[in-house]
Amino acid sequence: MILYLTSSGKNNLLDFIEDELELPIKKLIGSFSLNFFVVKDMRYYNHVRYVVIDRTSIQESDEETIQALSSYRMMYEMRIILIDEGLPTSSPFLQQLIQLNIQNVVTAEGFEEIQDEIRECFSEEGMQRHNNVQLQNSPLEQGGLFSTLEQEVKYRFNCTNLTIAIAGCDRRVGVTTTAFNLVCWINSHGGKACYVESNSNNHLAHIIQLFKPEKSGNAYTMEGSDFYFTKELNRDYNFIIVDCGVLKDKAIQTDFVDSDIRLICSSAMPYELAGFYRAMERCKALSVQALGLFVPDNIKTYLSQTISQDIIYCNNTHDLFDSKANETAFRKVLNL
Repeated sequence: MILYLTSSGKNNLLDFIEDELELPIKKLIGSFSLNFFVVKDMRYYNHVRYVVIDRTSIQESDEETIQALSSYRMMYEMRIILIDEGLPTSSPFLQQLIQLNIQNVVTAEGFEEIQDEIRECFSEEGMQRHNNVQLQNSPLEQGGLFSTLEQEVKYRFNCTNLTIAIAGCDRRVGVTTTAFNLVCWINSHGGKACYVESNSNNHLAHIIQLFKPEKSGNAYTMEGSDFYFTKELNRDYNFIIVDCGVLKDKAIQTDFVDSDIRLICSSAMPYELAGFYRAMERCKALSVQALGLFVPDNIKTYLSQTISQDIIYCNNTHDLFDSKANETAFRKVLNL
C-alpha cells in the first residue's frame, strides 16, 4: 500500500503507479505539519510499504522538514519518496536528505520526466542517481546531522543549584524527554546541569536498565550528564532539572512550587487542550512558563490566545540526549 500526502493540485500524480504496480493508494489531501503527522498520526499507517510526500503540502521549513524526516526514520522502515519539482542538485535541502539516506527524491519538472523518476523511486533498488551527489558547503558535512558551520556558542552561568521544575498537564506529553534534552543542552553550552526524577513514573530506572550507565556516588552518568533518583547530589551544579511528572489535580507538587523556574508542558491534540488550560489555571498564583510540544503551526495562534501569550513552542524530538532540536526554546527559558 502507498500512503500519499499531497496538495490538491497533485492528488492524481500517482494514479499511473497504482495501475502499473497494482498497489492501492491512500491519499491524504491538504496542508500538513509533518512533525505533527509523524508523532501523532503515522502510527495508524504502519502497515504501508511506501510513503510519498508532496513537498508543497508540507507546512514546515526545510530545516524543520529534515528534523521530522529524521524522527520518521528512527521510528519506521517504510520507503520515503519525496516529490519536490525543480529542486536543484546543489540545494542544501537535497544534500541533507541524502545525508539522511533519503535517496528517492523526485526533482524533475516535466510531466513525463516526473513520471519516469517516480517509476525509478518505486523500482526494487529505488532511485540511485543521487548517490554520487557531492556534499558541498553543507552544514551536515562536518560533525553530524544538525551541526552548524558556526562554532557552538558557550555561555558562562554564574548560578549555583538553581532548580528548574518541569511538569506535564497529562501523561505522555514529553516531560521526561524535555528534561533530559535541557540537561544535555546546558552541559553542551558551557554549564553544568543534572536531572532529578521527582515522580512515581520510574522512567529513569527503565532508561538506566537499557543504557547501563556508570554510577558514581548517587549519580548515573550518561552522555556526559548526571542523573539522580533523589536530590542527594554528588556536587553542586548550575542547574538542577527536576522532572515532576504529571501536575496533580488536588495538590501541586512541593518540588514544583519550591523551584526557581517552573515549566508546564503539553502537546496539542484537541482532547489535551482543556487539561493544558486547567493546569495553567491551577498555577496562576505561581510564575510558570508554558511549553507547547508537537504543536502544529495552524493552532499556535489559538493556543497563544487561550493558554498563554508567552507560550514557548518546542520542536519534536525522540532522542533523550538531543541537545540541538530545541536550542531556541531553551535559550528563551533561560533568558539568554
